[in-house]
Amino acid sequence: MAVPAEKTTRDMNGTYVLNKTLSDSVDELLQLQNIGWIIRKAVAYSTVTVVLKQYADDGGKAHLDQVQRSTGGITNQEARVLDWEPMETKNAIWGQVKGQNRFIKVADLTDDFLKQDWDGDEVVEATNESMTDTWKAVQVMGFAIVDGKRRQVRRIVGSKGQKVIKVRQVYDWQE
Repeated sequence: MAVPAEKTTRDMNGTYVLNKTLSDSVDELLQLQNIGWIIRKAVAYSTVTVVLKQYADDGGKAHLDQVQRSTGGITNQEARVLDWEPMETKNAIWGQVKGQNRFIKVADLTDDFLKQDWDGDEVVEATNESMTDTWKAVQVMGFAIVDGKRRQVRRIVGSKGQKVIKVRQVYDWQE
């Protein structure tokens, strides 16, 4: 189902299901991030559902919380504050990470892959780097027209040393 037109990067609230037919495989990226074979296969062979909750706290800071579930039994939660302040957290999948999150104009992105095909001029940018390894990742989230429908899209550039992996994930609107 297409994402409703009223959904923007300032209101991404909803449930989305990964469309594996339209998405790139994330196996190589997860391998770069030292994610084990069992989890990588669970991701590859299960349905992945993401629930996003976006809100402002009492101080007016924007938050984007995510719960990701796979039919393979893997659940991961990420809480983002969209203020570009560095924050360390322990993640169930990636371990100890440091990251920053913000709204950003597409024109201000520096990587051409991350700039491609957005429906709108603003996206959410999330950077993460491992505190126990050398990998880094930049993820940009927003909406795009893919295969004739408006969908949530995430573009990710992961790197470790000289190795760089770029993937696009496409999500269908569920509710």
